[in-house]
Amino acid sequence: MVLVDIWEEHLDEASFQWEQWERALVAPDFTLPEAAEREERLLAHLEGLEEAAALDPVLRPAFDSEEHSRQSAATYALLSLGGMDEALARFQGSSTEARAGLRRALELSEAPCLGARLREVLQSIEPDAQAHALEALVFRQEAPPGMLARFFMHDEPRARMAALRAAWPLPEDAVSRLLPVLLDSAHPGILAVAMEAGLASGVRLAWEACLKAVHRREPGMPEVLTLLAFGGADADTALLVELLKSPELRPDVLWALGFSGRVTAMEACLEYLSEPSVARLAGEAFSAMTGLRLEGAYALPSGTPPEPSDDLDASLVPRPEDDLPWPHVAAITAWWSEARKRFDKGTRFLLGQPFSGSVLVDALETSPMRRRDVLARELAIRTRGKHVIPTRAFSRRQRVALAEARTDCAHVRGLPLIHALR
Repeated sequence: MVLVDIWEEHLDEASFQWEQWERALVAPDFTLPEAAEREERLLAHLEGLEEAAALDPVLRPAFDSEEHSRQSAATYALLSLGGMDEALARFQGSSTEARAGLRRALELSEAPCLGARLREVLQSIEPDAQAHALEALVFRQEAPPGMLARFFMHDEPRARMAALRAAWPLPEDAVSRLLPVLLDSAHPGILAVAMEAGLASGVRLAWEACLKAVHRREPGMPEVLTLLAFGGADADTALLVELLKSPELRPDVLWALGFSGRVTAMEACLEYLSEPSVARLAGEAFSAMTGLRLEGAYALPSGTPPEPSDDLDASLVPRPEDDLPWPHVAAITAWWSEARKRFDKGTRFLLGQPFSGSVLVDALETSPMRRRDVLARELAIRTRGKHVIPTRAFSRRQRVALAEARTDCAHVRGLPLIHALR
């Protein structure tokens, strides 16, 4: 009975730490080393569940829970104990809602031969199970290129997106036959991933689709805006700055501008530091480009807005930017008046440094967690899919990928993507 209590405590803590770690992976106020600390606590409790005697009293009952993190922890422990058949059977038999938690454990598990078994699950006739299995294989980087083409036009949009993400650069027949169709998709996610796949394949049509989508000025497509920001030239940055005039687009545009690194974008962000609804986003973007850390004299000490918002329609749902500091406008403006001369208008900057491959890898190692996914997308596009940093994997795997990228990043340049397209 004492052991059961200990296992229950491990499972409770593993479930809690799993949630905390997942939040840290996309948090604006965590870095990779800080997220790794939460990961260590999670792994310690998962290790405490790796006893066969814990299966019946603790692990199997966890699958009746509605908590995804609890099911993730139980699945991870089950796989560690050699229960792959049972884990995959539960995965295939789960509801759509529950399957996501089980898939997350399948993505992260180091159980031997799991990739091969997941490829067998792809034979399932149930589209949702196929999509989740493919997502897990893509995350594990164990999806054979020849297999991916079968999913480019899958009925389940998530399966299409997963296959497109993993097949960089695209096969020539997919570029000629399928990419034009995918770039005309009405599904925002498929359209954005098709653009990225096309750009990583050196296809000019993908850049034209990106420009076309931005000119439509439709809200809800932050991925397309960030593509234009990090892949464009000064004229493209000017287009994004023009979009700041649209209140409904402004948050996504400010987020995107932080990846452009252009002086025009820096000065545009300065103008919104005093606007309570987007001040923290503007400060975050300015910091990411200039390297100025918004702390100490450059942030308001209380963490409260400079003035109360009178927007009665403002959402009360917590947002990632709610954990960002409020910028101290006067201090930042004074800093910029002195620092401005160091930033050449003809240069792209990242964290205050002229952009280069090594600076991009540095940023992936040191930037706040929520910014790293976009940085990783840029690295993958500019290296034609050679270097994919798994920003939601355990830190050991991330660091291996970063080390490999660092040894091979000298050729990565920050020129507008249009110069490398055919």
